[in-house]
Amino acid sequence: MLDDLKTINPELLKRALTHSSYSKDHPDCLHNERIEFFGDSVLKLVFTKYLYNRFPDSGEGLLTKYRSRLISDDLIATIAEQKLNLAQHIKISQAMKHQRIPRSILADALEAVVGAVYIDKGLEFTEAFILALWQDFIDQALVDAVEIDFKSLLQEQLQKKHKEHPVYKTIQADGPAHKKSFVVGVFLGDKCLGQGAGLNKKLAGQAAAKQALDKINEG
Repeated sequence: MLDDLKTINPELLKRALTHSSYSKDHPDCLHNERIEFFGDSVLKLVFTKYLYNRFPDSGEGLLTKYRSRLISDDLIATIAEQKLNLAQHIKISQAMKHQRIPRSILADALEAVVGAVYIDKGLEFTEAFILALWQDFIDQALVDAVEIDFKSLLQEQLQKKHKEHPVYKTIQADGPAHKKSFVVGVFLGDKCLGQGAGLNKKLAGQAAAKQALDKINEG
């Protein structure tokens, strides 16, 4: 990936790696905010296409969750650090040089780099560049996205099959006020699809949704 960047128009790449704080100190240098805005849209397009083709049977809700995780600031910043070492190349103000570069600035810089690559090389080259850069992170990101919200996954499946929403009910609450535990059931009509326990109702509801999903997938 670093070799790919060596082929990019140096002026575009320089702008992509110039933070607005540096531009304030050096008015002749354009900062990366406009090109970062462009790169953000390119990432959305590339991963929308990737997920649409990889998961032909998944609905919009799940695909949106997958995409949100793949283009989250946290993951983009991680890739900027681990794959491109961008912190060593971003131009920032003198005042900021004595502190660790915030992850949000790293993420913005990588989005700007994506924008620069697209402007210089076009969509086909940029798509290959992005997927190669993300390759080691995609599968884990998809797992993380699914694990984050079993309730949404269950709702998506039930809407598709039954055109109904699940209902969550607290079945049991035990323990002292500072350390309660809950059992929550998830229902479709009068039928209990699954139960889950947790230290709060949210966690118990997620566990109930996971059990329901497991039963559906087994059946």
